[in-house]
Parts: sequence; structure tokens; C-alpha cells
Amino acid sequence: MPVSIGLLAGVASAVALFATYWDDSWHTDKGRDEFAIAPHLLLYGGVLVASLAVAGWGLLAWRRAGGGAAGVRAVLAQPALLLAGIGGTTTLLSGPVDAAWHEAFGRDAVLWSPPHLTAVLGTLALSVGLLAGLRTAAGPGAGTARLLAAAGVIGTLQVPVLEYDSDVPQFGVVWFLPVAALGACAAVALLHDLLPPGRATALQAAALYTGLRAATVGGLALLGFSLTAVPPVLGVFALDAALRRRPLALRLVAAGAAAPLIWWPFLRAQDAVATAVPASLLPAAVALGAAAGALVAVAHGDLRPSPSPRAAGRVAAVVAVVAAAVLAAGPPQPAWAHDPGQGEQVRDGVLTVDRDGDGTARLTMELPGSCDGLTSRGAAARRAGQVRTGPLAATDSGGGCRLAGTVAGLGPGRWFVYAQAADSAGRPLEAWLPAAAAEAVTETRPLYAPPQRSSTGTRDAASAALLGVAAALVVACLRLARRSSTPAAA
Repeated sequence: MPVSIGLLAGVASAVALFATYWDDSWHTDKGRDEFAIAPHLLLYGGVLVASLAVAGWGLLAWRRAGGGAAGVRAVLAQPALLLAGIGGTTTLLSGPVDAAWHEAFGRDAVLWSPPHLTAVLGTLALSVGLLAGLRTAAGPGAGTARLLAAAGVIGTLQVPVLEYDSDVPQFGVVWFLPVAALGACAAVALLHDLLPPGRATALQAAALYTGLRAATVGGLALLGFSLTAVPPVLGVFALDAALRRRPLALRLVAAGAAAPLIWWPFLRAQDAVATAVPASLLPAAVALGAAAGALVAVAHGDLRPSPSPRAAGRVAAVVAVVAAAVLAAGPPQPAWAHDPGQGEQVRDGVLTVDRDGDGTARLTMELPGSCDGLTSRGAAARRAGQVRTGPLAATDSGGGCRLAGTVAGLGPGRWFVYAQAADSAGRPLEAWLPAAAAEAVTETRPLYAPPQRSSTGTRDAASAALLGVAAALVVACLRLARRSSTPAAA
């Protein structure tokens, strides 16, 4: 791959990384809005530029082989090019797929929904393909291009805990550190294969990624959006560098077990923006982190002597397909925080949520017009699968309609507080705001009708199909990484 193409794709991927966290903050602070919001455009614009760079790479390969059928055969003979192209295309297609998914199925677990996981793993395939194509590149800028691509691998594998990093968890906090450890271990394994010895190191890539995440926090602060934590991936890669002479399987298990212990104090220092993990969960997190490292070692093929890329690919395929089947067979998960598909807006009003320090949220919503045809259905607060409910009264006041209620029993962290009502036809209506402890928030928000779910069978079939694509991308990434590290590929 030409270094200039790698640099362009790497910078575009870094922009897309910032846009990913901006998008999360946008949904936290503003809700779904519409598809053509600024962070979506920047995110998919970054991926589009990176994908066009890959297309330019393919065009050059085609022309160098003389064009025509010979050129096509030359392109098809480059697995790194093919994987990068497939990854970029998958990520771009995931946008309209995600919009259709929410339109058809209503609310869904935001980041761990099948369309979003497919997008994440498409981005991983794009980064892995770029890094594999740059592995033997030489000349000015080659090392920088490799580091950008390697930082993209690390960053993509930390995106699944984005909502925990930003204190809008969709699932129990027990999964935060193990999933972060799994992502770190997978990055260690991939960069072990994809970075050439004696050149750009994984530790340097981790340092670059840390800088990008810190810059992301600064950018969000300047834009006035909710912030996110900076994960301590540098500590995991420093540990791996210290163990570089040990077998990779041992390094992966050690990294997985150590990651929760490295993460925890850093999260405590950033508890104003990140999901707090109780110290009581650390033993379980360490055990699950070690298991995550062992799982990556099995998928990578490190628990058998001198595995071939094909054998490692078969093992990875089994692991990935089993994981996809478990996810697809699980019950549909509602979104307990973000609302990815708000639905038809009925009336706008001024919503205020005031949380005290004792776990009680008081909410009011002032709507224009009378309360005729509007029935209160209560207040609610949601966070990571927990739901607290309380009373909500609807009264005519000063020429408008006033909804007022309270919800008690809220724990620490940011909760999404809802005013729930129904129209004259019994259709559910709701409005919400996020609020942290001892915080008062007032905004103009829509009272909207959330879309209803379609049949579970259709949803499960769509989930299985998308997770199958995601599993195939994981297998392709591991196989390409293993092939890149063989003497013939080097």
C-alpha cells in the first residue's frame, strides 16, 4: 500500500473515532434527533474517506497489474486490500441498516445491538486490513501510518465499552471491566501479528490512542457536550511489553487478568464522567478478564504448537460463531438509557429534572394547551437495566398543561428520567432528560410516541444475520493477522 494512502486513511479513521464519542454524547444530551446530525455526518464522512483511500489502493493495484482481468486477479490476491474494502463497505452500509432497524423494531440496546456491533467490527476489519497492507511499507511517513492504523485497531476494540466510559450504561456494571479487558487482549494479539518487529511498537500505538482519546475529551468540552473517560490501555500494553519474551498465550491471560486492576483506579479518578465500578466486583472482573485473555488465545490459535493461519482461522470461526449464536439467541434487550428511535413528536414542552443527593428526582414538564386528551402514566428513571417508578400528575395550570412527579431510590451515576403519558387513543407518550446526582437540568424536549416493536421472530432472524456477518469479520481479521506474521508474508 502507498504510504500516502495509509496516512489519509489513518487520519480519517482518527476523525471517525472522535465523531463516535461525539455521537454518543449527542444522543445522551439531545436524543436521537435525525440521521443527518453533525456527528453522524463526521463519523460516516471519516469512514467514507478511509474507504475511498482503500478504493484508491485497489485502483493502483489494478493498474500496476496491467488492468483488465489480470488487474482484477491481482486485487483479489491481496487479502489485506479485500478485508479493508469489505470492512469499510460494511461500516458504511451499517448506517442505513441501523436506521431501518430502529424504525422496524423500536428501542434497542444502543451499542450492543446487532447493527452497531456489525459497524464496530466492520471498522475493525478496515483498520486491520490497512495495518496489514502497511506492514512492510517503507519510506517517509510509513511508521506514522502504521501507528495510526494500529491506534485504530485499539480504539475500535474499546468502542464496545463506550457507554460505560460515558456513564450511560445499558447493561449491568459487572460487564464493564471484562469487556474492556477482552478488547485490550484482542488488540494485543492483533498488533503482535500486524506490527513488524523493530519498527512501530504496540506500546507506541497505545500512547497515540491515549492522546487521541484525551483530545476527544477536549473537543467535547469545547463543544459543550457530555464528556467521556480516557481508558488506561497504555498500562496493559506496558505490561505486555514487559512480558514480550513470554509466550503470547501467557501474555494474553496476564493482560486480561491485570486489565481490571489497571482500569479501576483510573476510573475512580474519572468518576464524574465514567460508570463507577464497586470494589466488590473486582475479583469477578479479574477472573472474567483472565478468561477473556484465554478466549482470545484460543481464537488466535496460541494454545497449540505452531498453528497455521488456516488452523487458527478454524478455531476462530468456531469461537466467533458460538459467540454470535449466544448473542442472537438471547432475549431482546430494551434500551434503558438512550432512546435510539424517539418516534413521532406530538408536543414540545419545557422539561425540568432536579435530582437531590438522597436519590430522589423531581420532574416537571410544561406543555402548551390544555391537558384534554392527555393521561398521566407515571414517572420513571432508568439506568443499566434498573427501573424506578413514581407518581406523575397532569393538571391544567396558567393556560397550559403541567406534568409533575417524583421518582425515588436512584443510585449514583446518571439516570434517564421519564415523564410517561398517553393520548386519547391510549397511545404511549413520553419525554426524558438525563441527570446526575445533585444536578438540575431544564430543556425543551418533545413529548413523543415511541415506535412499537415488530414480531420477535423477524427481529431474531435479522439479529442472527447481522451477527453472522460480525462473526465472519472477526474470523477474517484473525486469519489475516496470523498470515501477516508468517515469514512468507513478512
